[in-house]
Amino acid sequence: MTKRVLVMLLVFLLVGGGTVYMLAETTEAKLKEPVKVHKEQDDFILHVRAEEREKGFQVLRSLEYRGNSAITVEHRTPLISASVDREGHDFTGSPVQKELKPGNIYYPQGEKVFESPGKGSYTLYIKCQFFVDGELNEITAEREIIFE
Repeated sequence: MTKRVLVMLLVFLLVGGGTVYMLAETTEAKLKEPVKVHKEQDDFILHVRAEEREKGFQVLRSLEYRGNSAITVEHRTPLISASVDREGHDFTGSPVQKELKPGNIYYPQGEKVFESPGKGSYTLYIKCQFFVDGELNEITAEREIIFE
């Protein structure tokens, strides 16, 4: 009788412990801290911020123009591409033209939402691509993002 009780208790502990372990491992990982990028190149500043959401995380992107006179920027969508652990970027949308005056901050897209990739360290790849007077401009950056 006591053997049977001990075996049942052991089985109960193993099943309960396994369930707790699975729940802890499958719980969505959270972004450890917001990640900010401010990268200057010529008359432009690339602004990127990765921050936690209720589910996953979002990346906010903008391009600031700091020149002395108005210019026209031409780009495909997205203007600023962001990806996690994938360096390739696709700029395939229709061409867009936008006039920028000194001090303008251009927000051509809304936030990009990602699912939580799980606990660990990942690389956020960012690439901004546009033309001014037919000349290609690219601003790239990489940042480590950590999920706990």
